[in-house]
Amino acid sequence: MRKLAISILVLACAAEVRGEAVKSLRLILPPKPDPVVENTGRVFARQVESRCEARVVVTNDAPLTVELAFEPGVGSEGFRIADAAPGTVRISGNDVRGLLYGAGRFLHTSEYGNGGFAPGSWRGVSTPKMPVRGIYFAP
Repeated sequence: MRKLAISILVLACAAEVRGEAVKSLRLILPPKPDPVVENTGRVFARQVESRCEARVVVTNDAPLTVELAFEPGVGSEGFRIADAAPGTVRISGNDVRGLLYGAGRFLHTSEYGNGGFAPGSWRGVSTPKMPVRGIYFAP
């Protein structure tokens, strides 16, 4: 039974379809980004560039564009990841925390390797169920 459960988990993880790997991607920040959003962009670029051979650019064209934006109405600290124009993924946050969490989710579901950066396939909306989060560490 344990082997079956492990096999199902491995298959579920492997079944997630990923985008084509790219050697460069363009990152677009919202207009007039505040320091938190600028830092989110720096963390995003650092994570991509430290994990694979892909480079993050902000001024030139690239085969993949990742656009960070604000979308009020998603829900407090919520975010949406959606495909926009061909070759473009839009990560929208309700607020700066939502934008940060959305960028983190996108990075977490993506793949990194010698072939470059392959964007994750997760698309949807995520908002916290409760206004306060915590972790309980059992003794």
